[in-house]
Amino acid sequence: MSRLALFFPALLVACSAGRDDAVSAPLGDASTDDGSLGDVSLDDGGSTLDVLLDEDGGGSPPTCKGLQCQQVKCPDGTTTTTITGTVFNPAKTDPLYNAVVYVPNAPVDAFKPGVTCEKCGVASGEPIVSALSGSDGKFRLENVPVGDNIPLVIQIGRWRRQVVIPKIEACTNNAVGPDLTRLPKNQKEGDIPLTAIVTSTYDPTECILRKIGIDDSEFTVNTGKGRIHIYHGNGETLGASTPAGAALWGDLATLKKYDLVAFPCSSVATDAPSKQNVVNYADAGGRVFATDLSYPWVDASAPTPWNGAATWGSGSTTNPFSIDTTFPKGKALAEWLQKVGATTTLGQINLTGTFARSTGVLGATQRWISNSSTVQHFTFNAPVGKPAESQCGRVVYSSFHIASGGGSGTFPASCTTAALTPQEKVLEFMLFDLASCVLTDKEVPKPPPVK
Repeated sequence: MSRLALFFPALLVACSAGRDDAVSAPLGDASTDDGSLGDVSLDDGGSTLDVLLDEDGGGSPPTCKGLQCQQVKCPDGTTTTTITGTVFNPAKTDPLYNAVVYVPNAPVDAFKPGVTCEKCGVASGEPIVSALSGSDGKFRLENVPVGDNIPLVIQIGRWRRQVVIPKIEACTNNAVGPDLTRLPKNQKEGDIPLTAIVTSTYDPTECILRKIGIDDSEFTVNTGKGRIHIYHGNGETLGASTPAGAALWGDLATLKKYDLVAFPCSSVATDAPSKQNVVNYADAGGRVFATDLSYPWVDASAPTPWNGAATWGSGSTTNPFSIDTTFPKGKALAEWLQKVGATTTLGQINLTGTFARSTGVLGATQRWISNSSTVQHFTFNAPVGKPAESQCGRVVYSSFHIASGGGSGTFPASCTTAALTPQEKVLEFMLFDLASCVLTDKEVPKPPPVK
């Protein structure tokens, strides 16, 4: 059962008798520590502000439902009750772009295990107000319900945290701090996408996830209860029981257990059936991240139609590299990298460990980072060639080493605790983008509709 489901039995009853009935509806008790749970009350502290009424002047209160009955009209007719804040990664070190933030008016459903086709524009729990975070991580919710213990959901794909704001004051801005608006560090705090990583000496992606704040307890082998499963490539292990990468890509049913799979440098199959498994996984809604020498997943040797995603060859890898700002998310990446200190020049970034793998993109593949002769970073949606409404998988390829520190030995002992480098921050942005709902890169992300 969803954590907020405990709060909503009484909220599902329509409030047709006006505010007095609305404020008397009981909701039951729940424990609270950091705002993740608490007593939810419809009492707004005795405010005499009017509930939103029909504009026909008939004097009859509208039929409202749950927290809708706590949305109010402010006396001046122009002011509204707002919630503002900034969405952060679990460590609270970097703001996050394109997070959905909303107030639910019904229980929020648990995610169904396994890969599935999930599209943008849908949010569980009947949102009554919703917003997206900008490239600076900031969000603003308008016309929020007034009262004590108002539920709030922060979500990027299958990253999701449900919290409770202790009190919302009417007709003013209610600023919410990062302790409530960060994403979860562990399963006790919320939902984390089930992720598989085949480890790499060159690109210890697992160490990056640790730096952005995921608790060590969430890193386990595939039979463990953690949300980050480690498979052994040529990098770190979790001991002798760590399965090999072939146990992941060699079996489609195993791949389909995961929301996201990461194949950092040199983590790649050599046989055609395994490559086809990964294509089929993405076609079903899976998310794939590959870097550098894992290019055979997407190069000319890949199965059709992935072998037509890009062109391949040699070229110069000289700094600086340009970020393509001609599409909405590319513009957001450029702004975000400047915001988090990864670059001082908007639209440019200096990279290390770069390689000349791809020289251009083809078809609907989107270029993100490039110079005049190489493409260092690109994405495409899957199934390739299908209409946008039929695509719910996504693939990311980076032609540069995205991590430093760690890479061999036993996790987490070999990981460093140094701050994220500029290109590690690129990885951070792209991993959250990869986890988000799928839309074409030409579209401007929109918040889910409200009820």
